[in-house]
Amino acid sequence: MWLELKSAEPVNCAGPILLEPVSLFTSRMLMWHRVLSTLFSTPLPQRRARGLSWAVALFSPRKAYRLVGKARHFVASPCYPDWIALCEQHTAADRRRLKGAIKRYALQECLFGVVIDARTPQSSAALSRTLTSLDRQLEIPFRSWVLTTEQHHAELEENLQGRATVLDAGALPALSKSCRWLLMLAPGTELAPWALAWMAVESRNADIKLIYPDHDYLMDGKRINPQFKPDWSEELERASGYVGDTFAVRADVFHRVLRQSGFDSAFQLVLDTAALAGPSAVCHIPAILCHQRYCPETAAANQQALENHLSRLGVKAGVALSGDHLRIHYRLPQLLPKVSIVIPTRDALRYLKTCVDSVLRKTSWPDFEILVVDNQSSEPGALAYLEQLNSDPRVRVLRYNQPFNFSAINNYAAQQAKGTVLCLLNNDTEVISPDWLEEMVSRLLQPGVGVVGARLYFSNGRLQHAGDVLGPGGCATHLHGVLEPNDPGYMHRAVLPQDLSAVTAACLVTRRNLYLRLGGLNSTDLPVAFNDVDYCLRIREAGWRVIYTPYAELYHHESVSRGQDDDPEKQARAKREVDYMRSRWGHVIERDPFYNPNLNYSQPDFNLGKVPRVAWPW
Repeated sequence: MWLELKSAEPVNCAGPILLEPVSLFTSRMLMWHRVLSTLFSTPLPQRRARGLSWAVALFSPRKAYRLVGKARHFVASPCYPDWIALCEQHTAADRRRLKGAIKRYALQECLFGVVIDARTPQSSAALSRTLTSLDRQLEIPFRSWVLTTEQHHAELEENLQGRATVLDAGALPALSKSCRWLLMLAPGTELAPWALAWMAVESRNADIKLIYPDHDYLMDGKRINPQFKPDWSEELERASGYVGDTFAVRADVFHRVLRQSGFDSAFQLVLDTAALAGPSAVCHIPAILCHQRYCPETAAANQQALENHLSRLGVKAGVALSGDHLRIHYRLPQLLPKVSIVIPTRDALRYLKTCVDSVLRKTSWPDFEILVVDNQSSEPGALAYLEQLNSDPRVRVLRYNQPFNFSAINNYAAQQAKGTVLCLLNNDTEVISPDWLEEMVSRLLQPGVGVVGARLYFSNGRLQHAGDVLGPGGCATHLHGVLEPNDPGYMHRAVLPQDLSAVTAACLVTRRNLYLRLGGLNSTDLPVAFNDVDYCLRIREAGWRVIYTPYAELYHHESVSRGQDDDPEKQARAKREVDYMRSRWGHVIERDPFYNPNLNYSQPDFNLGKVPRVAWPW
């Protein structure tokens, strides 16, 4: 049924909306109008790329209409100034709604204390810019302090001329008792006018203890380099400090952190607050609420802070500089767990032999077994190689004489595995880094971690996998797309360990008891595709974490043994699997916590979004 949308106001306003059915003739006319206007206005190369032609429009008008509906995929992402103009229009109507929300939710009672940390020498101009941005805040009351050292206290007090109260670190305990929330800022940072109001709205949730927004940088007065962040990722924060210097902490929690570990830096305060409050108490606002001064990375300055943080938590690990970021080497227990490496296969001797030989020859982990699960191989060479493998005490060949079902094959092997750690590995992979299992298992053994995935390359060295995402592209796919080997990706996320919604089972490790308890891969609804994504999501649903590490590296020749979904039966099966994923995990597809909604949803390339997806919270 076709419906016509009628409204006396623009659709983004709060006015009444009336839906009325239209006739078949009218619906066809509307369809043809859109198709024909697109055909006339779209260059021939783009029409060809979409599969849109005059013949399709004439003989398959509904198909042509669907192709036109996908046009946004081919529209270039906006430049940042255009994105700002598109997504940051705070109109007079928005201002009226904000005033209504403040009254309705009593937001003026949410008193913010703004702490500008100026304990390192700062210019008075930088502090002035920050204070001026505070003067422009909409509606929300606040008090502001500038934190400094005794040495610079008098000088700073004179320069500020009463615009803010200057205090030393010794006054912090009393300060934390005078407000409900403390907003931390670095000198020179400028807040968007609606920053405090947005944070006040989020602070209404009594479970929230830490709030951080997105930010960009100021260079010669221009806004550049937006940092559209994921929701809370402990692993990414430890490596990069991606949260930044602007965040709000509930005052009572700040007071507890102050007593336990002090306040040495923004990086330390974020880590200790999140550890004390728990990951569910951290709120990310996917909006640019502050503009920071552009400054070099401070990984070296954060190294000692991270070591101290891990020590306070009882985490046995070493911390080293890795370029502009930090790398944690989690220490393994004295008694290493046995790892069962499950490799499903059917024929494909060339790939299977490369995979198994690389595991046997390169892997430095001392205690592992390989379970090669043969799914009805028939090629003489493959059968001979499988027979040869049986003579190696590290390898067991299991026979699975049922129709191909990737999930069932792995579940069958998991039942017979002897290790406490299960590694799912495709037969078209090849080990690169000998310590790949040390890296993956050391992270898996950290409290609360249920799955760890690896960094995978195509045979030409380009990046194939650095974690999975749901939503962009339609269902689930690899983050970033194809990158060159030396491309760090957006916010360096292709080369940094981080929490994610899912990783690929082409190479992942998980706890065998957890795998069996959750029923393994879904062999009923997802026999071929998305079963690894579904498993990772069930892991997270059960309260466990999924981690991607870039330090375990393998090659992956994707899906060479299974082939492509290029016949009607395979295509029908693929559609059923997509439909299941959208039904079961629609809420994650709509908003993957580790892919910012301001980014491109046509594909997960971290370009700017083509349409606004984040609304004002009032």
